[in-house]
This record gives sequence, C-alpha cells and structure tokens, in this order.
Amino acid sequence: MRGEFVDLGGVRLYCYAFGERGVGEPIVLIHGAFTSSHLWQDVLPRLPKGYRVLVLDLLGHGRSDPPGTHQMTVAGHAMRVAALLDVLGVRRASLVGHGMGAAIAAVVAHEHPERVAHLLLVNPTMIGCQPGDVALSRRVARLVPFLSLWRRLSPGWLASALHAALLPCYAHRDVGARSLDLYLKSFRTRDGRDAALAQLSALSASRGDTTAALSPGAITCPVLLATASDDPFVPAARAVKLGEALRLAAPNGVTLRELPGVAHVAPEEAPDRLGALVAELLTG
Repeated sequence: MRGEFVDLGGVRLYCYAFGERGVGEPIVLIHGAFTSSHLWQDVLPRLPKGYRVLVLDLLGHGRSDPPGTHQMTVAGHAMRVAALLDVLGVRRASLVGHGMGAAIAAVVAHEHPERVAHLLLVNPTMIGCQPGDVALSRRVARLVPFLSLWRRLSPGWLASALHAALLPCYAHRDVGARSLDLYLKSFRTRDGRDAALAQLSALSASRGDTTAALSPGAITCPVLLATASDDPFVPAARAVKLGEALRLAAPNGVTLRELPGVAHVAPEEAPDRLGALVAELLTG
C-alpha cells in the first residue's frame, strides 16, 4: 500500500488506497480522536472484494500535518474529508467512521448527501441531537481543564495522560496498551503535543456540530449503526437513544447491530464482524 500526502488549503492529509475498483463506490475509512489510519489494518483484508478503499489520517493525527491554526472540531475535520474526496476525484463513496470519525462521517453525509452512498457508524462518539447530548469519555474530558498546564510540561506527560484515559476503551488492556503506544507516539513531540491539545480543546467546541445531521430527514442514505456491548464510551442507554434519533434522521433505512463482547475499539477487537457489517450495508 503506497500512501500520498494531499494538500488541502495549506495542510496535508496522509491517505492511501487499498483494494481494487470494480463493484461499486469507494469505501472511505475515518478513524477517531487520538488514533490513526492504522486502526483499520485488520479490517482492510476483510472488506468485500472489488471495492477501492481509501484510508486517511485526520489532521493532527498519524502522518498528517500538525493543525497549526486549522480547526480540529468535528465540523473542521468533516470539511477536510469532503475536500479530500474532491481532490482525489471521488464523486460518491460509502463512509465508515469510528468514534469521533463516525460523527465526522455523519456531518459529511448531511452536508453532502449526493456524495455519500452508505454510512456505517461504529462506536460513535461526539454525535448527538443536542449540544449537551454528546458521548464523550469522562476520563478524556477531565484532561481538558488543564490544557495550559499540559502546554508547559514536556510532551510525554500529556501522551501518558491520554494513554491512561483511553486504556479502558479496550476489552484487553495488554492489547490496548500496545496499540495506544503506537497511536500516541506522534503526540510525544512538541508539534504532536500541540496537536493533541488542539484536539482536546476542539472536543468541547464540537458539541453542537452534529445537531443538524440528526434532525429529521437530514441523512438520505442507508445507515448502519454498530455499537458494542461493553463500550465504556457509548453505554447501552446511549446506544438506544442514538438509534432512535437516527431512525428519524435517516428515513431511507437504519440498521442497528450490537457487537457482543467488544469494548470501544471494534476495528481492532472485531475486524471479522466489522467486515461482515460493511458487506451487509453495501449489499442490503
């Protein structure tokens, strides 16, 4: 897999393609906060054959540029995803988003309905009908009031704090520890620390970004919502509430699926089942 850097108004996003053209619209995989395109490595070979798959690093994550003064809100990320599709010549695609990436995908589907054929929301966070109705880990939220402190400390302090805050999102802590070491490596530099601080700050600023996307009739494509039975970020009551909102927002069809025995990071913990869900959505 050979990647490339795509310039979008002065910042570069890293992306790469997988699979082959043939059956239908490309599939675009969007990771969430504080991870990277590496999240999908076990899902890729399990996706339906004959589709071109585009995988990207969000701004400030993975190999993509630090954000500088560019917005790291859900709305800001969604704007860049749409711009990336323009540059790559992708007129219509199926979007798969995990965590905050699901919120980003929902905003793109609402704002560019002609561009989105199918929408798969996996363990969605940062998505809600009201600004205060957004799933956000309390452990992560507790880091936000101390942004000025983190800025004065060495980058490793914040990376370690994020590691501790995110570890409960894995069902198997030893697996999670190794994955987080990889994801958070880019945040252990000064630029990386500043990118992480920008993303933390943007979490609160994003609380109203998906309100319009969940208004009645706002999403015109078929939607599949995949939640996990043991997700500490999206508990069962929250998943039910989100499913009800999506049924109103997407009148052309919403399918609800639960992943038993899985915590928050379904692309790593259940890649087989996630690949099957993508196939179900595309052929359903």
